Amino acid sequence: MTTFEKILKTISRHQLIEKHQHIVLGLSGGPDSLCLFHVLLRLAGQWDLTIHPVHINHKLRPGAAEEDQAFVEEFCRRAGCPARVYTYDCNAIAAREHLTSEEAGRKARYEAFALTAAALRAEGIRPGDIRIAVAQNADDQAETILFRILRGAGTDGLAGISYCRRDEDGNRIVRPLLDIYKEEILDYCREQELTPCIDKTNEEPLYARNRLRLQLIPLLQQEYNSNIKDTLNRMGRIAACDSQCLWEQAAAAYEKLCRRKESGMVTLEGDGLRSLHPALRQRVLSMAFQEAGLAEDVSYAHYESCEAMVFHAGPSAGCDLPGGYRFDRVYGDVRIASKEYLSGTVSPEEFRISVVTAQTWRTARKGEKNQAAFDLDALEAVYGADAAEKIRLRNRLPGDFLAISGGKRKKVQDLFVDAKIPRGDRDHILLAAIGHEVLWIPPAGGWSRYSAKYSVGPDTKKVIYIEKNCGM
Repeated sequence: MTTFEKILKTISRHQLIEKHQHIVLGLSGGPDSLCLFHVLLRLAGQWDLTIHPVHINHKLRPGAAEEDQAFVEEFCRRAGCPARVYTYDCNAIAAREHLTSEEAGRKARYEAFALTAAALRAEGIRPGDIRIAVAQNADDQAETILFRILRGAGTDGLAGISYCRRDEDGNRIVRPLLDIYKEEILDYCREQELTPCIDKTNEEPLYARNRLRLQLIPLLQQEYNSNIKDTLNRMGRIAACDSQCLWEQAAAAYEKLCRRKESGMVTLEGDGLRSLHPALRQRVLSMAFQEAGLAEDVSYAHYESCEAMVFHAGPSAGCDLPGGYRFDRVYGDVRIASKEYLSGTVSPEEFRISVVTAQTWRTARKGEKNQAAFDLDALEAVYGADAAEKIRLRNRLPGDFLAISGGKRKKVQDLFVDAKIPRGDRDHILLAAIGHEVLWIPPAGGWSRYSAKYSVGPDTKKVIYIEKNCGM
């Protein structure tokens, strides 16, 4: 089977590219991307493909980078596919964002691909007809898997590079060369009389990845396993199959266990979560993190802390997560929540206090949600004519109480406990109060309480009401 046929087989098996599509191609000018470009050009006529080459000048190799850019632009011009060129100062990006130059280069490349895909969508091309093609090969796959082994990766990491994934904008990124080794690519370039650019820094042990490719893999081939790259790639395929199976089971479990979802918050049913195998439980938690908005920086240590909280003996326990998120036991269940959710995302400025006649309130305001109404005369009888001005929206304080039926009062702390408000939430809930007397605890997780002492009744003449997130 020729290299061209092997690439077509990969494309077909994994449904990477279909007829009539627009292909955003990462084209550095090196052997891998030039080989992929040539293959796509051969397919373009048969499959009605439109190719959009994208070249990124990383400004990491002064002089050589400009030569590569000129080569790509001329090659694309002769092929009838004008190149889109993006220039990034990757050293500056690396310094500004505390990245390595390699990481900055990768960030720049995928940003350029996404920008090109967005431009195509703006021209009216359907998102489903756009693919972003990159030229990672089987050697890259083996190196990635070995690199992750050295860093202690789990099953998902051992799966290596995927044939297809989606970026943050939903674009499908495909890798048609992932079953093709470097030697096959170089042979293809020679057969097709292609003269790719050669990045000499790839042959220098400047980076950990280069040292792995130039030093460690040759040592393993010589001393331990002459087919080490095949072995690593086979292990990657096995791990990918296992990983996919686990994620599918976890997705089904997540749908079953998800009790509640709001912006910045997910609650999972605790007993069911505890009954899962740890491998599934970690994936279910990962899905909950993603849904709550926590997409990055969650380490194995964080998962271990969450695991301890899942099985904590008490009704309330929690731990901090990156980005201001919290993981909490909530009376048997577990919750992942952002700091914005925990603070209620409502400031005192978003509340309004108004005074109207009882008749106006009964016809226009009664029954609305997120509102509390009281008899103003009864309130002024206790706190004076300026009672309305004394109302404050604040968090709880020691000694706070709320009047309940029967002329009794109850501590706010006890109300929170009875309502099973998580301990970590209680200091973030806003209260409407005069001094230590709480008039209203606005809705928190579907729960709210009102003072029974100043209720609006048949004899009420003036009503003072407090509302949030509203406008008259």
